Amino acid sequence: MQDLAFREWLVSKSWALGVRYSKVVACLLPLGALAVHARFLAGDWHTPPPGFAALLSWQVSAELFFIAVVLADRWWPQLRRREWALNAACAGAVALATWLCIVDGRMRADLSIYAAGLTFVAAVMCTPRPVRVPMYILSFLALSVAAGLNLPDSTAVLVALANPFCVVVLCVELDKFTYARNVELYTETRRAEAERARADEVLYNVLPAAIADELKRDGRVKALKFENMGVLFADIAGFTRFSRALPPDALVLVLNDIFSAFDELVERHALEKIKTIGDAYMVVSDQRLDRLAQLALDMGEALQRYNRSNGTELGMRIGIHAGPAVAGVIGVKRFLYDVWGDTVNIASRMESTGATGQIQVTEAVYRQIRGSFELRAREAQDIKGGGTLSTWWLLRAVARTDGAPAPAVAPAA
Repeated sequence: MQDLAFREWLVSKSWALGVRYSKVVACLLPLGALAVHARFLAGDWHTPPPGFAALLSWQVSAELFFIAVVLADRWWPQLRRREWALNAACAGAVALATWLCIVDGRMRADLSIYAAGLTFVAAVMCTPRPVRVPMYILSFLALSVAAGLNLPDSTAVLVALANPFCVVVLCVELDKFTYARNVELYTETRRAEAERARADEVLYNVLPAAIADELKRDGRVKALKFENMGVLFADIAGFTRFSRALPPDALVLVLNDIFSAFDELVERHALEKIKTIGDAYMVVSDQRLDRLAQLALDMGEALQRYNRSNGTELGMRIGIHAGPAVAGVIGVKRFLYDVWGDTVNIASRMESTGATGQIQVTEAVYRQIRGSFELRAREAQDIKGGGTLSTWWLLRAVARTDGAPAPAVAPAA
């Protein structure tokens, strides 16, 4: 796998692990150096032992190298996504391990550090391009040259190179294994992200964005009370009689076409669809009611366009009311975001007591939108559970010809 996204992911992951390792080594290396040179510092050695200067030089260089990696990550964060920076860090680690193994040219260093350095590169600093194996081979060739030039005979050379050879072979295989595991991890990570994205898409289609975020974050949603919630109910008049002549799949197709057009309008006006119940459609707004009123007008036009395109004569009743309401999520399975209160009941009555092709609104809505829409009063309506209410027909938006902005929408009294 060599697509760009995978390479960037692998570079970032390997660099982060390398920086973490570098912080640990930078802290431990001075302690190790003190332990190695404790006898000399205590005065037990009058003269430095063989290889002392080379070992001290390596320790200082290694400390500077790992500190440089940590500082580079902090000061130049763009290096976290640069493949050349990762390759350079790998080359530096292999070079330091090789240098320590040689020390003074006589292969007298602790080979465990050489093994640790190369296996760290193989297991942690995984590179998108296969550059690590050539580094291992060059390291072994450098050790071979040093051993051939400084050891007395071929037997000593073979003995000295046996362990480094095993380390290089191990790292070559570990390199392949690490790369394969990273490919698997990347594939599974992307699959999990795709599944989470699909789940989020469903969740955000079911719930408002803020509610979905709260549910994901807290596992529950607190009920909210709104003092001026606008509620719209729309119902296709005579649809039950119309649907009797349709087969089930055609019935679903008709509702899907109509409600999909309504969904687009709701999205355009930045409102919140609550639910559909059969051929009824419910929308709310806790913001300005002029958007809800304009939606009602646009829904009527959308239904007329559908009639013209399909040769139907469907009509619709729409009712709108505004007032206090409570909103929240019901249940833990197949949960539903819903709105409750007398405001919802009255809005439903506005729809059911209205007339086909008309939009009936209450006085609370009239007071908030009368500066932006033309309305006509109708006789008071006796609403079940709500008493006698003054209502208006919403006719059309007011066209402004003076270039003045639309009047401000006053809250309900």
